[in-house]
Amino acid sequence: MAEEIRILKDFIEKEVPKAPPLYVSVFLMTKAAEGKTSAAEIAEKLEILESDVLKAWRYWEERDCFAKEAAQVSQPKAIPSERPQYSPAELSCYLKREDVKRLFQSAQQKLGKTLSSGDMATLFSFYDWLGLPLEVIDLLLTYCVSRGKRGMHYIEKVAMGWAEEGLDSLEAVEEYLQIRKEGYGAIMRAFGQGKRLPAPEEETYMKKWLREYKLPLDVVVTACERTIMRTGGVSFAYADKILQQWHQAGVKSQEDIAKLDEAFAAKRAQQKASEQPRQAAPQRQNRFINYTQREWDYNELERLEREKQREW
Repeated sequence: MAEEIRILKDFIEKEVPKAPPLYVSVFLMTKAAEGKTSAAEIAEKLEILESDVLKAWRYWEERDCFAKEAAQVSQPKAIPSERPQYSPAELSCYLKREDVKRLFQSAQQKLGKTLSSGDMATLFSFYDWLGLPLEVIDLLLTYCVSRGKRGMHYIEKVAMGWAEEGLDSLEAVEEYLQIRKEGYGAIMRAFGQGKRLPAPEEETYMKKWLREYKLPLDVVVTACERTIMRTGGVSFAYADKILQQWHQAGVKSQEDIAKLDEAFAAKRAQQKASEQPRQAAPQRQNRFINYTQREWDYNELERLEREKQREW
């Protein structure tokens, strides 16, 4: 039974009619390969130039189509849509727990205010509704305050984001914050975009490279630099193709990249060597063009012509 690929109806209705047919073909070929392909491979299959494939990828990336497809593959953790409400009696009951009491006391110190019943209900919902451990909630408060954010609405949004990311331990949170602080910044600088924050679609790619693939940061930066050199622009989709191939090849260091480069160069050299005899093969001659070319001496031609005239 043939494998199926899923294409969003919104993509078919809104994007396909406006896109060049060649770009649609490139998109479908990339989608069918689940990103596990290169521009050269697609160019060969479609019998087009590799530069056309790169142009198509840039076109789709600018329209966020590749990022939307990637987002479908890596869906965040689902959480209940509505935060539960707690009565004063329920909160009083929860306050009898020493760990909950310590959280509220810490929150008052960090936020610099006395917590209202609404504040306490919101904080406790992070534990009861979002499933975050109490020590993670305490670290969450430290993080928000360090960013100058003390409003409970902002803190709740961050808590929901952490829950969706599955940050259910101090180790996971610390790794996440380290990646955001150093990893995202380094990647954006590698793309020459160090002065702006990444867009949500760009974060989707970076999370995939650093958290899902667990690639070293210097390896990701190298892929971004190669993307700039090969495409002349910022293309997270193109860098993603490189990093997918490296991830599948087990790349974990610059040495691994060098080995892949050497293997690729050797393969290309072998292909060129095998093609050279065919290119150098002599063309068949026929009696109409089988002559020796040389530069003519026009003085000699005139002399021969005069001799012929005297003979006449």
